[in-house]
Amino acid sequence: MIIVAISGGTGSGKTTLAKKIIKNYSKLKVNYLSLDYYYKDYSDISFNKRSKINFDHPNSIDFKLFYQQISKHIKGYDIKTPTYSYKRHKRLKKTLLIKQGDLLILDGILILLKNNIRDFFDLSIFLDVSSSKRLERRISRDKRERGRSIAEVEERFLKMIKPMHKKYVEPSKNFADIILDEDYDFELIKNKIDQKLYGNNQKNKRF
Repeated sequence: MIIVAISGGTGSGKTTLAKKIIKNYSKLKVNYLSLDYYYKDYSDISFNKRSKINFDHPNSIDFKLFYQQISKHIKGYDIKTPTYSYKRHKRLKKTLLIKQGDLLILDGILILLKNNIRDFFDLSIFLDVSSSKRLERRISRDKRERGRSIAEVEERFLKMIKPMHKKYVEPSKNFADIILDEDYDFELIKNKIDQKLYGNNQKNKRF
């Protein structure tokens, strides 16, 4: 199994790229997992208090559980991952079954933060997109999918997302194998993944 990690700030196009990869390798067994599923369970506090949590800070992520589950999956086991409601800011009772496959796509703004987790990756990608473009995409998504107003999105972006991006996300791109802007050539990514799948599978090989 080959593991590809996709990082970058909110609205940088991580999920879009993951979908392109999945579509391109439709003849293989490809799994997708987001680090967002591993937000800590805050269901014991009120929605109002949950809404004020800084979900862009590393402390909001259960990295320990993520590490345990990916480690177990690499050893050949199927895993049942958490799921999360972004509208309600809480972990759901439903789990997601990830069976063994050929290619595992992981994404998240903080996916490159932890050294022990980076060791899992055969290829890591960072999408380096401007703050203005990311805010524009965030507003569009949160209005459409999460029922939030423009004012709400802008306030969270300026008070939480932007400072956390500067402190944690942006520096993590130094650990990526590939850094791409928004006009990237997908063929470049495909060629790198092909080399991992069908060529030299040496772990963490740099190109």
